[in-house]
Amino acid sequence: MSFSTSDIRLKENIKPILDSLDKLSKLNGIEFDWKKENESAHGYKGHDVGVIAQEIKDVLPEAVRENETGYLSVRYEKIVPLLIEAIKEQQIQIDELKNLIKKES
Repeated sequence: MSFSTSDIRLKENIKPILDSLDKLSKLNGIEFDWKKENESAHGYKGHDVGVIAQEIKDVLPEAVRENETGYLSVRYEKIVPLLIEAIKEQQIQIDELKNLIKKES
């Protein structure tokens, strides 16, 4: 099991993630096959699912790391806050639409 320190006592300049739905719309979940000739660089085989690190870097650079050989990797746990805020944004939109439908009926 993996844990990340997240205690508020260790943080400053706290602010919400803005435009989370817009940011999320710029990302793509993908299916792909790992290249056999680069297996030593990534250590995986066969079919997989994930994201493209370069896309994530454009939207949420905090979630991407570059290793000593120049390959990018994604810290998936850093995407969770974006997902949380996007769901909240969607819920506001859903609630607004529900209220509009109630008013029209």
